[in-house]
Amino acid sequence: MPYRIITISRAPYSGARHIARLVADKLNLAYYDKELITLAAKESGLSEEAIAASETQRSSSLLYSLSILGSQLPLADQVYLVKSNVIKQVAEEGPCVIVGCCGDYVLNSRKDVLNVFLYGSEDLRVAQGQAEGLLSADHAAALSALHKADRKKADYYLYYTQNHWGQAQNYDLCLNAELGADLCAQLIEDAYTKG
Repeated sequence: MPYRIITISRAPYSGARHIARLVADKLNLAYYDKELITLAAKESGLSEEAIAASETQRSSSLLYSLSILGSQLPLADQVYLVKSNVIKQVAEEGPCVIVGCCGDYVLNSRKDVLNVFLYGSEDLRVAQGQAEGLLSADHAAALSALHKADRKKADYYLYYTQNHWGQAQNYDLCLNAELGADLCAQLIEDAYTKG
């Protein structure tokens, strides 16, 4: 079955958003990244800020247990469910590129999805984060923030998918961003069109 959807999971500061945008533009596909937050906010009635803030948070078992007593899911779980529904909706609407939000897991029952993981060395990611003004200019502080971001992403992914973030068996294609944005985009495009 030919691919219709591309999900792109990524290591923080790997340049994946830029690569995903290149792929969407080259293939003339709809692109969903931060747009998922806007759509989830509209569907849920929550603010975009609340959705974005809960993006890498997960419910702790204590909070989850307490909330079950009150019969309401914690905010992070509510947001995950809303975003999952939005991902399923946009996938049904037509071919697209979906960045993050456990899209690979949410759409795992579909056979027309190409799941990609983009990673890079710590040096590349620190430099990328610093260039974008998202990480401290101090290398040690930037590296510490990078490790914290990696742990948060891994914990979030494990909690909601019961899979290990970044492990090759969870994806169809894993690419090192150090190959360069253009080559990564071309390899994804090739896999998509030949799928």
